Amino acid sequence: MTIALEIGSRMDQVRLVRAALTGVLDHLRVAESDIIALELAVTEIVNNAVEHGYEGAEDQRIKVRVEVRGSLVEVVVTDHAHPFPEAERYRLIQPLEPLEEADENWSARGHGLQIVRQIVDSLSLECSETENTLRLQKTVALRD
Repeated sequence: MTIALEIGSRMDQVRLVRAALTGVLDHLRVAESDIIALELAVTEIVNNAVEHGYEGAEDQRIKVRVEVRGSLVEVVVTDHAHPFPEAERYRLIQPLEPLEEADENWSARGHGLQIVRQIVDSLSLECSETENTLRLQKTVALRD
């Protein structure tokens, strides 16, 4: 099963992606914990496209495709922002570091891709001069 969405580059549009993802995964009887995890991962990726890729410009487009094959969920997020920064590309291929313990000074800001990498089984990035595509995959548990 595949669904594809195209949203505007506005934070309020991120809720639409979450709602569609939740609805599809719930309908396919994906375990609630995996739905919540994928919601967080996709929200982080789309928020980054809006905030960092488009630098808050609200007149751009973001494409989100969700494909479910049995217990494998693949989400592909594509934007047409500036190419993904080289430092961020490098962070994606580095060994995954454990997140430091949260305390009153800890902020999720700046940890988005690290959080996503801990949630999903695989995360890959394809960049060109005109397009960034993040592909994430996760094997999920299915409810009886």
